[in-house]
Amino acid sequence: MAVLSNRLSRWTLPMFTCALVNFLAAQGLILAGLTWPAESISTSGTLAAVHLLVIGWLLLLVLGALFQFVPVITSRPLVSQSMALVTLIALETGMVGMVGGFFSIGAGYPTLAMALPLGGLAVCLGVLIACWNIGVPLIRSRPLPLPGRMILTGLAFLILTVTLGFSFALTLAVPVLAPYLAPLLAGVGDHALAGLGGWFTLTAMGVSYKLLPMFMLAPEERGIAGDSVHILGTVGFALAVGAGLARVWSAAGPLRTAELVGYAAVAIAVVLYLWDVAKIYRTRKRTVVEAHNRAAIAAFAFLGLGSALAIGFLMTGHLSVGAPAIVFLIVFGWLGGLGLTQLYKIVPFLTWLSRYGSSLGRGHVPRVQDLVLERRSYPWFALYFLGVLVGALFGLLGSPRGFRACIALVTLATVGLVIEYWRAWRGHYAHLRHGESATPPFLPTQRG
Repeated sequence: MAVLSNRLSRWTLPMFTCALVNFLAAQGLILAGLTWPAESISTSGTLAAVHLLVIGWLLLLVLGALFQFVPVITSRPLVSQSMALVTLIALETGMVGMVGGFFSIGAGYPTLAMALPLGGLAVCLGVLIACWNIGVPLIRSRPLPLPGRMILTGLAFLILTVTLGFSFALTLAVPVLAPYLAPLLAGVGDHALAGLGGWFTLTAMGVSYKLLPMFMLAPEERGIAGDSVHILGTVGFALAVGAGLARVWSAAGPLRTAELVGYAAVAIAVVLYLWDVAKIYRTRKRTVVEAHNRAAIAAFAFLGLGSALAIGFLMTGHLSVGAPAIVFLIVFGWLGGLGLTQLYKIVPFLTWLSRYGSSLGRGHVPRVQDLVLERRSYPWFALYFLGVLVGALFGLLGSPRGFRACIALVTLATVGLVIEYWRAWRGHYAHLRHGESATPPFLPTQRG
């Protein structure tokens, strides 16, 4: 445990905090009726909410986790803890600029709209710094385990995603460049696929391949199944995104075929992954599954549901009709749901390492489980996933009022879970159980 304490990332919990605030802010825009389905998916409110979700919430969440996670799986430190802080500042500043830029374009203020590409530039800078900080220890680690290989692949898709996004921002905010870059706007769907699929989903799969066995005491070696998920997912997303972007300039038949082959490979990868996850649950040595991994089953179910809907709409030629609801299921159900469930374990785990790890063997030390009260979390997780499921249904039916009512439930559940994270961080339940001081356990002076 002392080794892990020395590798604590001092900026991981601040990144989680900013991510949760951004998540709630995006939900606030939806509740205010400024986004889909009350408004078109191309309106400034929808675009602002989407980028609050994918940059402000998911990107900060995943990078914060990787800053802690990568040194553990590679036994190598990050390049710099200061780079993690610069990443946080750049991404948060850039995200605020992009959100302001979207609203400025919608309000007809072209001068203020320059905040969009400037914010995009800051996001690109933050991403490049983060990729260097995470990528160097991964590349230098030999042999690199499956989670590390999947994270490296995800980083490549992340760079592609932000590059495309910056091009779109220049097109929207700089009229002189519009004639040259405007065709790229037809590739917005491929931009989303590269980010939500190639970056977030492959990375989430890789991280789960480490965290699930670690906390459930299951075999970590995934064998041919894990390698197949990685290869099929990588090739599938690369084919789908690459052929999709190429079709912006050419409608050649082979490109469409390559795109469909890519989607098929992704579908097979998802099926294999879910089968392998089920195997992890079956082969675990821990008899009682903790709350966060029980709740995570719903997130995996949403990955399967979103993928099945995507295949169904694709085969019927109506993918564009179902795309908003599918994206909602993936962002809120799969990625957001997995993030919220794993935070319920990661926050107390980091709190325990920071506060009690160095005191192990020198007096009474509570367990990680003592920092949470699991029965308090189940209603919030149930409310969250129920709100997402019914909300997606209302979205497909085109009912803004029903959708917003479900988001109200999702927001209430998110606030409830945030309070539980806060109590874990403060040692609230350990204080109640053991009469300990509830002083903040994670101080900025801790070593990274």
